[in-house]
Parts: sequence; C-alpha cells; structure tokens
Amino acid sequence: MVLLDRRDAINSRIASRSRILATLLTGIGFLLVPVLIIILDPIQMIVTYKLRLAKGTILYNIIQHEIPAARLSIYVFNITNADRFLSGEDYKLKVEEVGPFVFQEYRWYVDLEMSEDGKSMGMTPRVRSEFVPEASIAHPKDVNLTLPNLPFLSAVAFLSNYPSFIGASFNLLAAQMGAKPIINMNVHDYLWAYNDPLLSLCNSLAPGLVYFEHFGLLDRLYENETDYRIVVGATNQDRFKIKSVKRVRHIHTDSNYNVESEITFNEDTYEGGGYPPLLTPEVPINLYRLGICRTWHLDYIGSRIMEEYGGEALVYTISNRTFLNNVNPITLKTYPDGLMDFSQCYYGLPFVISKTRFLDSDPKLLDRIDGAKPDRNEHVNEFVIDRKAGIAFQTRMAMQLSLMLDDLSFNRRTKVMSNSVIPVVHIKLNQPKMTEGTMSKFILVYTIAPYIMLCIEIVSALIGLAFLGHALRLVYLNRTSTTRGMVFQSMIDKKQINAEQPLIKH
Repeated sequence: MVLLDRRDAINSRIASRSRILATLLTGIGFLLVPVLIIILDPIQMIVTYKLRLAKGTILYNIIQHEIPAARLSIYVFNITNADRFLSGEDYKLKVEEVGPFVFQEYRWYVDLEMSEDGKSMGMTPRVRSEFVPEASIAHPKDVNLTLPNLPFLSAVAFLSNYPSFIGASFNLLAAQMGAKPIINMNVHDYLWAYNDPLLSLCNSLAPGLVYFEHFGLLDRLYENETDYRIVVGATNQDRFKIKSVKRVRHIHTDSNYNVESEITFNEDTYEGGGYPPLLTPEVPINLYRLGICRTWHLDYIGSRIMEEYGGEALVYTISNRTFLNNVNPITLKTYPDGLMDFSQCYYGLPFVISKTRFLDSDPKLLDRIDGAKPDRNEHVNEFVIDRKAGIAFQTRMAMQLSLMLDDLSFNRRTKVMSNSVIPVVHIKLNQPKMTEGTMSKFILVYTIAPYIMLCIEIVSALIGLAFLGHALRLVYLNRTSTTRGMVFQSMIDKKQINAEQPLIKH
C-alpha cells in the first residue's frame, strides 16, 4: 500500500471535475442533435426558406420567365343532323365529339411589386398558346365541321330581352345577310376568330353591348383587350393566395375608354400553381382561372405517396357545389343543377360551364341531345399538390362549354332551339410533367435528404453516447485511483513513505 498526502492524492486523479463536466455536456449536446432535427425538421425549414415569395428568391425569378402551363385538348361537338333538327323533323340534336386539337399554354408575370410590409405582391399575368400538331388529330384549318353559329345565336339571345321593334329590325337585317343558326366552318376559325357582320349589327342596334367585330372561342379567352392585375399573399401562411383581381378592359371604340372592375377574395383562392407550404386537409382550397373568371370549389379526397419522388401529396377534385344554384344574370332564373354561369366572364354571351357531357347534372339537360352520354372516365378532375412544398405536382381538369338558350321564338330560324342547351366544346386541361431539374430537387428533398439527416442523427447519437461513456469512465477511474493508498497529513515533509519500511528506526 502507498501512503499519500492530501495534495498528491488530488493530483493523482485521472481527470478533474471540469474536464468530466465538459465531456458530459459535450455528450448531451450530441444527443440533443437528433432530437432537434426531429422537432425542427431542417429539411422543411430549408424548403420553406428557398421557396419563399420575396424579391430575388427562386419563385420570384421563376414566375417572371415564360414557363409551360396548361395543355388544352379541345374536342368540338359536330352536329350531324342540322337540317332535320332545324326543320323540326328530329326532336333531338345529334352531336359527335371531334378532336383532340391540342394547344400548349405558356404563362409568365410582369411588373412584380412587393408591398412595403412584404406581406403581399402585385403582378400582371401574360399568356400565350401554341398549337401542338403531334398531339392533335389534324390541323384545325383542315377540319370542317357543322357547328352552332355562336355570334348569331348569342345575338338572338341578347335581343330577346329587348323591345320587339329591335328584334324585328334584327330579323330583317339578319335575313338579308343570310345568317343561319348552324353553319359549316373549319375548326381554326371557330376557335381563333372569324369576322361576322352580325356583331357589328348587334352593336349598332344596342350600342356598347358588343365591342368586338370578330369572334372565336379561344380568341375570347386569350383576348388582349383586357389587362389583369393580381395581388397575392407573400407570407408562408398565405403564399399565392389571391387577395384581389383588378380587370381593366381597353375598349377601342370612337370614344376609346377603359372599363375597370375589381374582385376581392375572402376565401382561400389560388390560381392553381402554388400554395402555402405544409398544407393540411382542413385548409379550404378554391381555384380562380383568369379568362374563366369564376371560382371553382375543391373537395379534399385523400392523400397519396408519389411514386415519382416519394413525397406526400394531397389530392382534391372539383366540388359539385360549383355547379349548384347558379343564376342567369339576364333572366334571373336559376340554372338547372350541373351548370355554372359563364356569361359574365364571356362578355355577356349566353355560355355555361358543366362537367363533360353533363355528368352529375340535371337529366333534363340531355332530353334534346343525342350523342353526349355522360362517362365518368372521360371526366377526370384531379389536383395533386405536394404538401411539403405547396407546389401543384399534377393537374387534370375537364369541362364543357355550352350555349344556354332561353326563349328565341321572336326569330323563326332559332325558334326550334328555344329553351335548350347546345354543347359547343369539351376541354381537357392537363399540367405538363415537371422538368428533370425540378424533379431532381424533389427527389433530393424526399429521398436523399432524409437519409442524410438519418445518418447525422445516428452518428451524432453514437458520438454523444461515446462522450457520456467516457465521462462515466473518468468518474469511475477517479474513484478507483483515490482508493489505492492511505492519505495522511505530514507537517514535516511531502514525501511518500513506503508502508513496508519500519515506523521506528533502531
């Protein structure tokens, strides 16, 4: 046994208390790293930060560049018994769908302006479209069909609510022009505008009612007489939520004046491309598409793990509430179930929107139509939104545009079409696939980054346990080292005395 004095006993410890405490705290710090990763979710923090809406950020720069938006596949309803229907021989109008004629839409935004508090952003949308021949059955110019004469039928529907002398004047002039309710025309002109003297005639009889001299279905949707100014939320809580839309229509007439209107939104309404991050099913979502200028209510139907990149996505569909209790703004009559008024968005023309072939609509709408049997497989409405990033991953939407005609009996050519609905086009809207670069970022976030975080958690936990083990070992060694000798207080010297030497020297 070795006898030690007190100071030598203290110095002989393996480690000091401060060293043991530092080792212990270091171990605890490493053990807290996995806990903090789980609580804070650094992947989500990075995604949210990178995708914030502020000047100079990724999203801010992306939306200013032209990017592929919706791809429109258009099916036109060709009338196969026009003469027999107009003569009254056939009670039902027979139609067949011809298509698709595919167009790729491109969108971007200009004049981006952040508010002073950074909570909202104003921007002006721009859009154009290109024909996609490889995805179409033929070029629209090469396909002639028998179609409803939209300007003529719209004019008759307009003037049916005006004094009888205006209707009589219109009938006389329309007859001199040889106007017919059903015409033969190539699809390109039908979609992208053809000159019709009836529009000028209608404007001369009812000034200000119609201000354009050519008409086309897509031409009216993409017309350049109207500018929009959108204000959206810019915080993570309301990113891309529409707060207001100002519509300025530049009417080129003799007086050259502008018409302004502004819509404010109290509900959670979006354009359909971006949403707030970390969406939950409890958050209501509505869509507002420029050109259509109507709000579409969406219903949450479930979540899905995306096979393409492994992330969780929320899936929505168009709610039937969108097509209920709509009112004709001219007659103030309630439309049959399944129809949404479109006239206010389409310059007062008597158009309505429904699901494809009047799916989930009032069966009476099909009483006078043959060839438009509803098929749920043809009407797919699905909106897939990545929950973590708040980005639309997939959009599939189908709708039908029809003419809703009231009492047209004042015109003998259209009398047979009174109180009927005439299908015009069926449109499928699909979001293009994400680019490889964008998809690689999703894979990084959902597939690679979680493994990196897991490795960090495991390594950090092991290092923390190692430090704790080392601290406990130091405590143990300190305790054992102090028990190897006896400690006494010597007033003479500080030397170690071997216990084997005799205590009394002879």
